Parts: sequence; C-alpha cells; structure tokens
Amino acid sequence: MSTPLVTDNLAPELVGPVLALADAARTEDGAVPLSEHTVLRIRHGAPAGSSRFHVVQRDGSVVGFAFVERGEDEPDSGEVVVHPAHRRDGHGSALLRSIRDDAGPHGVRVWAHGRTPGAVSVAESEGWAPVRELHKMRMPLRDLGPEVPGGPWTAPEIPEPALRPEVAERVRIRPFVVGQDEQAWLRANALAFADHPEQGSLTLDDLLQREVEDWFDPRGFFVAATRNGTIAAYHWTKTHADGAGLSDDEAVGEVYVVGVDPAWQGTGLGRALTLAGLAHLRDAGLPWVHLYVDGDNEAAVRLYESLGFSMWDTDVMYAPADTRA
Repeated sequence: MSTPLVTDNLAPELVGPVLALADAARTEDGAVPLSEHTVLRIRHGAPAGSSRFHVVQRDGSVVGFAFVERGEDEPDSGEVVVHPAHRRDGHGSALLRSIRDDAGPHGVRVWAHGRTPGAVSVAESEGWAPVRELHKMRMPLRDLGPEVPGGPWTAPEIPEPALRPEVAERVRIRPFVVGQDEQAWLRANALAFADHPEQGSLTLDDLLQREVEDWFDPRGFFVAATRNGTIAAYHWTKTHADGAGLSDDEAVGEVYVVGVDPAWQGTGLGRALTLAGLAHLRDAGLPWVHLYVDGDNEAAVRLYESLGFSMWDTDVMYAPADTRA
C-alpha cells in the first residue's frame, strides 16, 4: 500500500494513466467509476481551490485514484477507483482515509457507482455508511428480442409533446443554439437546481467543455424559450457511443438533464420537453435510453415510470461516521 499523492492540479503526465485506470475498472466491473464531471476535470483541470486529486502509484504505474470537488456550505463530493489488478492491497482504504483527512470543514462523501461488492466492502470496512442513492432507470426505444438480457422488451409508445394553449403562447420548444443560448441556459439551470450542489453550480467553462465533447449534439438539446430569449425549461439528451452498459454493439441515449425554472413549474414543460427528447432519441434509431434520478425524488420516479422507464441500477453515496448528519 502506498501513501497517496494529494494535489490541486493533476500533472499532465498522469492524465493518460488515470483515464486508463478508469477504463480498466469499467471493463472489469461493468460500471463507469468516474462521472463525466470528474473526467472533464482530469482532462481540462479544475478552477483554483475547487478540487483535490489523490493518486496512488506503484512501480511508476497509477494503481489508485480519487477526485474530490470542494463543497462551499456542505460536504465535499468524491469518487474513488482502484485498478482491478491492484485490489485487495489496501489502496481503496488508503484513498478513503486520504480524502477524509483532507476534507473541507463540512467533511466529505464518496460515490460508489454501480454499488459493486468491492466498493461496498471497502467503504463498510472503513466505517463509511450510505447517505444518498441515485437510481438509474432504463427504457427500450424499440422492441428488443429474447437475446437481450431480461428480454424480450417491448418499447412503450412515446406520446407527442403537447403544451397547454396558455403556455404555448408564451414559449417555443426548439433546439439549443450554440453561441447564443449559453447565458440564458446557465441562468435557467442555476434556478432549476438551486438546491442541487453539483448541477446547479455549473459555469460557462463547464458548459463550453461539454460543447466540444464528441457526444454533444445541439439537435438533441431542447429548450423552451420565451420571446425575450430567456429559457423557461430544457431537456438535454446525450448519446453514449460505448453503449453505457446497455448494449455491446450500439450507441444508446440518455436523458442527460431536465430542468425547469421554478417560475414555470406546474406548467407541463418538464413532461413536454422530456417527450420531445425521447422522440429524438427514438428517431435516431437507438435501442435504449437511460437516466439518473435521486432516490428521494419520488415524484420524478413516478413520472419516469409512467413514461415506461424501469429501475436498472443504483449508485450509492457513502460518508464516514463524523459527516453523516
């Protein structure tokens, strides 16, 4: 077991090895160990004082890694991954202790993506316990035969999105326009996720980084825009070329994020935009769509179940004993 290197800035020569480590873990576990946000921080760096990187090396190779995003008025949020060939050597425990000891004033919490047995075992052995769940739901976009795990699957009908007349008079659903809608979207996103520490704090740099990713397609980024250019609500879809664990040989879709300005809640915009995005992904010929939803958001779970989604997997957030409250 090695002592982790802790730094505000990941050295350029470590970027490739860290991403390769995450790739090896994904292949072994069938679950993506690092979120997109973390991967972007690895590739592009993080704003000063916002993050910490913890790296374990053995014989010149990166064998363990953790990323922590600092929280302002709440616990830091982190992720931990250990190379499959170097597990059960204490590296996971060393990383958990490192991020706990390095935590901000409100402590730290760590995501275990896919709730793999190894991650659960290490967390529990270090005295960390679950404090939050993020459900992963899926829905077929076309009929799938018995050769598909859990099949056969029948794709539900996706209704045409419809707005109430008084709402349709005030907004128009259209694709996001790059170079025009960024500031309006940032405002809408911050309002929609004011109580969500991760999504609500996205900056212009965060948005621009996503715009240059290979998966970004403004045709699948739907906004409900008012006449004065503000965005009342939006649905950003995403396509995963690697199948995201749902398909071995085809790309699949994701309800990446749906946001509604609180002033527009209850107008039906969220449902209408969700349907528009689902139809877009279906018409692209994708076999599956999936999404993430907080475990305590019962209303959203019921909405997605009414559209044809079913539970698939769950990510679990763990916290040490002194930060569970």
